[in-house]
Amino acid sequence: TEALILEILSRLPARSVRRFKCVSPAWRDLIADPAHRKKLPQPLAGFLYSTYQGPDRRMYDFHFAKVPGGAAQPVDPSLSFLPSHRYWYVDRLDSCNGLLLSRAHKFPSTPFGDDDEPLEYHYIVCNPATGRWVGIPALPSVADGHRVIARLAFDPAVSSHFHVLQFEDTEQDKYITGMTIYSSQTGAWNYRESRLPEKISLFAGFTSVFFQVDMEGQVWKTIPVPSGGLSYGMMGVSQGCLHYAATPLAPGEKKKKGKKKKHGDTTTVWYMKDYDSREWVLKHSVSYDELCSMTGGEYRVAAFHPDCDTIFLDSFGADTLASYDMQHRKFHRIRSLRKNKAAIFLPYVPLFSDSFAGADGQ
Repeated sequence: TEALILEILSRLPARSVRRFKCVSPAWRDLIADPAHRKKLPQPLAGFLYSTYQGPDRRMYDFHFAKVPGGAAQPVDPSLSFLPSHRYWYVDRLDSCNGLLLSRAHKFPSTPFGDDDEPLEYHYIVCNPATGRWVGIPALPSVADGHRVIARLAFDPAVSSHFHVLQFEDTEQDKYITGMTIYSSQTGAWNYRESRLPEKISLFAGFTSVFFQVDMEGQVWKTIPVPSGGLSYGMMGVSQGCLHYAATPLAPGEKKKKGKKKKHGDTTTVWYMKDYDSREWVLKHSVSYDELCSMTGGEYRVAAFHPDCDTIFLDSFGADTLASYDMQHRKFHRIRSLRKNKAAIFLPYVPLFSDSFAGADGQ
């Protein structure tokens, strides 16, 4: 029956579901039916990215870059479903399995405001595909001199509940001191002191990866990444495995006479087959010269495709989003991006479920 076929398809990767549209006209119509989108896995729709706003570069404008085969209706980067009379600025922080984490700054309590008055903000978790959203309760106070970095954890296959992880470090030495976890199931924040033996720093301009995390905050681990000289590192999850890519930071340096090229002039992609052993396996490598011959410029790895051996590349100077098929070594330029863009790219896979836990629009 169609119901049984739909139930089986709902347990497959998005790439397989798309391929099965070619089985027959009946399967094509079954998969393409908008009423079935809530059950079936969706392909990567594109990326939310930001550009600097104003000369001080402290605020951002937000945009959406659609990729081939993505959702028919791209996400609205302005999040127009949020009440504009409550917030004067909403910053995008993280995305995870269809949900988006933002930091919403409220209007000042007085009409003209006070320059010394701290601006009140709270977190918002929303589903851009449905317009459903929820405001997170007031945050625990953060000690003076501590910086805060927030990330989102959500897996609809496991639970309709989500978590917000707020990492804290000292502005002086940037080492992680602890983490406060919000659970939509309990509606409360719980602080966990860092249990890492090493001193670890986090960078605010990078995306996060939600993969086999202890949401109670009791187990802390570090995973050494493959060494390849001075490089730009990128983490991601693809085909159910943790992936890591290293792009050389200064690959364009010319060889000096009588000297070899600097170590690290190769972009490498690694994956972790056995998470317990924490051993990386080299999946693909491409030299700077080979990649430049295909692209005509300098690119860094910006994201991994969730369902196949494809990486997405962000150009350093040309403001272009591209893809690179590692298996067939094929480069494809997808689209031009806005100029003056910031570093962060948030991959977005739509979630067409009507709601998630706690989403009441308040």
